[in-house]
Amino acid sequence: MGPVSPVFAGRTAELAALRAAHDRARAGGAAAVLVAAEAGGGKTRLVEEFTRDVRALTGCCLDLGAASLPYAPFSAILRRLGRDAVTALMPAAALPELARLMPALSAAAPPPDDGTGQMRLFEHVLALAERLGAREPAVLVVEDAHWADGSTRDLLSFLLRNPPRPGVLLVVTFRPEEPSARALFAEAARLPHVVRLDLPPLTAAEVADQVRGILGAADHATVRDVHARGGGNPLFVETLAAHPGERLPGTLRDLLTARADRLPADARAVLRAASAAGDRVGHDLLAAVTGRPDDELSEALRPAVEHGLLIAGGDGYAFRHALIREAVHGALLPGERAALHRRYAETIERTPALSDAPSGALAVHWEGCGDRTKALAAAWRAAEERWAATAYAEQLALLERVLALWDDVPDAAELTGTTRPRLLEAAAETAAAVGDPARGLPLVQQALDGTDPARSPDRTARLLALRATLRGFQGHGGELDDLREAVRLAGSPPDRVRALAHLASRLLVHGEMDEGERLGREALALAGAIEPAPPTGGLRFIVAAAAARDGDGDPAELERLRSEPEGLGLWVRVRVLNTLAHGRLNTGRPAEALALAAEGLAMAEDAGLAHSAGVAPAVNQVEALYRLGRWDEAAEVLARWLDRHRGPALRLQMMIWRTALLAARGAGPAPDPEALAVPLDGGPPQTALPLAQMIIEWRLAEEDRPAARAAAGAVLRHPRLTVQPCFLWPLLEAAARAGGPLLPEIAGLAARTPAATPVAAAHRAAVTALTGGPADWDAVVGTWERLDMPYPLAQALFDAACADLERGERPAAAARLERAAGIAARLGATPLARRISERARRAGLAGPAGGPLTARESEVVRLLARGRSNREIAEELVISPKTASVHVSNILAKLGVGSRGEAAAAARDRGLA
Repeated sequence: MGPVSPVFAGRTAELAALRAAHDRARAGGAAAVLVAAEAGGGKTRLVEEFTRDVRALTGCCLDLGAASLPYAPFSAILRRLGRDAVTALMPAAALPELARLMPALSAAAPPPDDGTGQMRLFEHVLALAERLGAREPAVLVVEDAHWADGSTRDLLSFLLRNPPRPGVLLVVTFRPEEPSARALFAEAARLPHVVRLDLPPLTAAEVADQVRGILGAADHATVRDVHARGGGNPLFVETLAAHPGERLPGTLRDLLTARADRLPADARAVLRAASAAGDRVGHDLLAAVTGRPDDELSEALRPAVEHGLLIAGGDGYAFRHALIREAVHGALLPGERAALHRRYAETIERTPALSDAPSGALAVHWEGCGDRTKALAAAWRAAEERWAATAYAEQLALLERVLALWDDVPDAAELTGTTRPRLLEAAAETAAAVGDPARGLPLVQQALDGTDPARSPDRTARLLALRATLRGFQGHGGELDDLREAVRLAGSPPDRVRALAHLASRLLVHGEMDEGERLGREALALAGAIEPAPPTGGLRFIVAAAAARDGDGDPAELERLRSEPEGLGLWVRVRVLNTLAHGRLNTGRPAEALALAAEGLAMAEDAGLAHSAGVAPAVNQVEALYRLGRWDEAAEVLARWLDRHRGPALRLQMMIWRTALLAARGAGPAPDPEALAVPLDGGPPQTALPLAQMIIEWRLAEEDRPAARAAAGAVLRHPRLTVQPCFLWPLLEAAARAGGPLLPEIAGLAARTPAATPVAAAHRAAVTALTGGPADWDAVVGTWERLDMPYPLAQALFDAACADLERGERPAAAARLERAAGIAARLGATPLARRISERARRAGLAGPAGGPLTARESEVVRLLARGRSNREIAEELVISPKTASVHVSNILAKLGVGSRGEAAAAARDRGLA
């Protein structure tokens, strides 16, 4: 292979895009760049050019599959940052967790994994990146992410969805043609702060620049030949340009092996030995495998480095391109390949410190030389290590490798200390930890098929619970059936407690509070009789949350858990606060809910778990601000969370409130298409019903009544429509406003649904009136007044005014319309303000006698009250000064005043400003 061109050819726009993203990151914004290109397409060279003058920390993914060191690129980044820098940036409590990536950080063992170990690690990595960027802007580069192990992909996804800032730019390179890369990076590229750069082939002119850099000159014939044969691939261009006029094989593999074949014999030998290690090999390991002293090895490797086949860096060597390694390794004869893998296996077994991941490497090398017994034993050890590192995706792949080898190894059970059925269960449990039902369900089904419920009821119960978990990821309707059968079969007290707790918690998610509470109490009583007693904090929470009934029931037990949190883990304490906030919202106390949500958020942030435990309180925080009429704050908080946290569960919940704000204000970002595609006739009621309600309100605000009725019709088919009245009542009111043939069904549901809170009672009175029953709008208005919830108050005033007009009570209607208009103006509720104005106009109530202001007039009067001139009003509202003057004249007439000062005073008196 020829020398690397000193000329950086082409890629001007891509380099500018990287620099622009870096500028955004340095300015405090969220920024990430995905660099995609085929093998040899120039990804690494582009990133090297970009990072030449910036602070960059780089880590590479290795093509070793499950045998790779979990989180390899992030471990490399931490090593480059250094132990002293990490310990200076992070609190001591975080170091044992981060030691999963860099063992030298702490001798202390990380806390036991309670199912949140991986999330805690991700939070600490994010915190480290943010503290690093706050001290000095930094670029974090993850190379060759198409080879990322599953845990690295999960961590990359987390960082892309929750971009670290300020001052941190994440750059990821990958091959788009690799299947493992497609889903992650296709989804990531849709994030608003992520830029994807797909590197095109070099043009003929750019190839000429590259050839000129290699040869010193670039005649037309050579450039034309190199461009045609190399297809604009920079790596191929270098190879072809280095051998002008030579007849090279047409296939890529032959082209690449031809480069290696031109090396001296010693260089070829060590290059072949290096290829068996993977894409990177340490100097000491390669010396031990080849039996060459350091000096001799260095001299043998020098031609491979000088000709650009290998890159020397750190304590070892990496193939400059994966295709080179593949070609060299593929050219080995079977006997050569097996012998090299055996030498690597024997060397690493003798001196494990020579490998970053000795057990995983041994699994690869023993299998590579055909020793399936030792490969199985090594894969089992590596799986245990991955479990300790919370690298569940790699653990799953290694367990699958053990299963694949099992039947070929007679003493597999003795080597692993387990049985095949227990191995299947362990692999299925790991698939559940990864959230991969496609791989987990066949495993658990195999385990169930081999288990006799009559002989092993407890084991069958555990497997059914595991299948329920995996089915839950898919929204499978059999989830609760599996859990009920697990409860029926579980015989030993510990297994029965686990089964009851699992079923009770999922029943709460589906709104089945009565059964959830009953089973939770049964589990608590049973747990109390077990010695030693198991932890019961989660069970106590389940019982307390069920008893609170979304605010319809008794919150005393939740309050007790809040005041006496001993024995409760952080997640449970946050869930207690969040459930109390949820109850306050449903009973019409949004200010108290806001305080509780803030307390839960602060607790999660203090523990470094804002991105996981803090998600649910964040959603309630936005809802509380919306209920209080603090819409600008709600929109700001919502945008901040959506900007920094891209998890689908959070995003769907936040889309409910983005849609609510859009419906109420008549302007703003639209909901994600994914949210609008969620089936409204299934799934947990706590998601489906509020989402449907806000979609109906949004469609009504857009005056698309057929679409609103279609959404109402879909959600009214939900099988658990009535289990949580707190979500049903506001939905019924929204559906009733849509009108149409569903009104009798809505009226029937309202008659059968209990209304245990003031909020529910107000919704019931509104639904009764809207569906043709007796109207008691005064009660509805009075309720929203007492609860200090301005938007439903304005809506109720408008509805009451319409009812007044139908009865001919014009003075009362005019007063209500004027008051409703003032509230709508303060809130910025443009669609409601428009309806108020139109209704007043049709009734002949608008004009000098003092009708409600239009939405635009409401905006103008607020600025008028702040002392703005017509020109200033025009500039702020992007209208002409003449139009602003007309609006001011209309306002003076409607308010019955003669000057701008009187208008400002009248607006303040009437609550319009």
